[in-house]
Amino acid sequence: MKKHQILLIDDHKILLEGTQRLLSGLEAYEVTATASSGKQAIELLKSQDFDIVVTDYQLPDYSGLDIIKVAHAVNSEMKIIVLSMHDDPSVVKELLKANIDSFILKNDAPSSLMQALDKVTAGKKFFSDDISEILVRQINEPSEKNELSPREMEILKLVVRDFSTKQIAEVLFISKKTVETHRKNILRKTDCSSLVSLVNYAHAHSLV
Repeated sequence: MKKHQILLIDDHKILLEGTQRLLSGLEAYEVTATASSGKQAIELLKSQDFDIVVTDYQLPDYSGLDIIKVAHAVNSEMKIIVLSMHDDPSVVKELLKANIDSFILKNDAPSSLMQALDKVTAGKKFFSDDISEILVRQINEPSEKNELSPREMEILKLVVRDFSTKQIAEVLFISKKTVETHRKNILRKTDCSSLVSLVNYAHAHSLV
């Protein structure tokens, strides 16, 4: 039986190797490549064939959304499993819009990843219990959909203090690409079209 080819992406070496060991020996699946950065992952996606991508959401140079877009562009049938520690509702919403097949958290039991693999290869979706609860809350409490996440609030406060994208990245120990993504999400959620309007919004709503 031909095994499903997996690309595993995570910038934490211990987690990357641990997940690879977890999946080794499975009859139906094979990790044929690993990547510890978005750049490396994109190069692999463009040069090799994969059936499944298991990726973290936040990487040092690209976001999981960037990886997902490339994966879908290369092969629209490729299955996408997000394995992340980020359970922020806004993150979940953005990933669902990107048409992922599964979202599980790193603190879930290893069996969740096995379930995800079996479900997505059968053409179904799979979300861990915590992610499913977030989805239910979003349905029952739609008024919360535009609330800023704690990380977005941190960035907003720095933006109001006139910090540049580079300075914000240095202060929060994240990549400039990640900061730019958050800034775009903040503008979208607040319906602001410029930095000036965003600063006014922040003061008007006592966010800073």
